[in-house]
Amino acid sequence: MTSILILLFLALIAWFWMNTIRAKEIAMQASAIACQQINAQFLDQTASLKKIHLIRNKTGRLGFERTYSFDFSRDRESREKGLVTITGHIVRQVLLEEESGSTIL
Repeated sequence: MTSILILLFLALIAWFWMNTIRAKEIAMQASAIACQQINAQFLDQTASLKKIHLIRNKTGRLGFERTYSFDFSRDRESREKGLVTITGHIVRQVLLEEESGSTIL
């Protein structure tokens, strides 16, 4: 019985790991597309996980909502922050903020 529980726990960890990798790929792709749309440079070619929490989707099922941050530059000199929010594997929001604090997307 204990070995079955250990195997189930390991399988759960493997599933969560793969799910997180896929969500990060989606966040990086959404970040790159958003930067391309405003003619900005997607810096470092990566997004970093800032927040993860459980939410209920429209059908009432539990799922993960992840928020990733990334850096971009509009003028090739300044470094500005952006955020991508993903629910499951669906991009819900992409925010690109200027140094003035205004959201541009």
